[in-house]
Amino acid sequence: MSVPVVDAARRLADELLRPNAEAVENGGVPRAHLAALADVGLFGVTAPAAYGGSDQPVAVIREIVEVLAGADASTWFVWTQHHTPVRTLVRGTNGALRDRWLPRLAAGTSLAGVAFTHLRRPGPPAVRARRSEGGWRIDGDLAWLTSWGLAEVFLVGAVVGDDLVWLLMPLATASGASATALDLVAMRGTSTVSVHLDDVFVADADVVLVEPVDEWRAADAERTADVSPAVFGVAGECVRRLADGDAAARFAAELDELRARAYALQDESGPRAERVAVRAQAHALALRASAALVAAGAGRSMLAGNPAQRLAREALFLLVQGQDAEVRAAQLSELSGRSGSGGRPR
Repeated sequence: MSVPVVDAARRLADELLRPNAEAVENGGVPRAHLAALADVGLFGVTAPAAYGGSDQPVAVIREIVEVLAGADASTWFVWTQHHTPVRTLVRGTNGALRDRWLPRLAAGTSLAGVAFTHLRRPGPPAVRARRSEGGWRIDGDLAWLTSWGLAEVFLVGAVVGDDLVWLLMPLATASGASATALDLVAMRGTSTVSVHLDDVFVADADVVLVEPVDEWRAADAERTADVSPAVFGVAGECVRRLADGDAAARFAAELDELRARAYALQDESGPRAERVAVRAQAHALALRASAALVAAGAGRSMLAGNPAQRLAREALFLLVQGQDAEVRAAQLSELSGRSGSGGRPR
């Protein structure tokens, strides 16, 4: 059955995103792309209807992610970062903050970014919060922050004792926040920087939620076990572009089988070890499919602006996105041929 918001995503992918993906990677995600996504309701797909969203089911979200990531991974990544603040506001305890921001975020008239990968690092907290009169003081370093110069606010996680404080911060204008550009070899269009926080004040009114940090990390570990639909999107785009019909057919069959397994395991909350193994297999498939596309294009694949080398680098980016130690070990095992998968000969 046709889903209007998915149809709209496919139309934008064909007419806007895919034709401009190389220009976006080199020049950055333009606001016009974000406005186009907003116009068809794509910023509200994870927000409740009461706030102007459409609260789409997970199967629809997966399909949208595959479509957008396959067409233009940079625009997809800026878009997808926006939805963590939306979801956190929905589950947060600050109703006034939710009422203030969620309608704008659901409509896409304001863009949000997020910084939480530092919370996965072992050792002392990279970003710390301490109480101050009327709010919190934040210190530390955000190693990765996407949508700099595009997002109006950022959801930032800071640790205080055994708790995790989620704050909605206008970092670009915050006193004590300084950004440093990162020289990325993939996903350059995402406006990703590192940010140093030096005694940045955040009022209590901008605190979304306080929760035990161990509970968040346990939930995050469950999320990282699952393969992102974006991996299937990039792999599928490589298969779609392959000129060799036999190779494309073989890749397509493997992609369909692996996607079905991955989503079934996610929906059934299958064993983490099995989900991690399937994630590793999906990344290996995306890498092989992108390498096949490079091979099919021969020397012209090495030209700047050729989609094959962009897709290969996007597959490499996805390999390390949301990676933890167990995922990394499974990826290394899969890529070195130590684990069986997908019925392929070893």
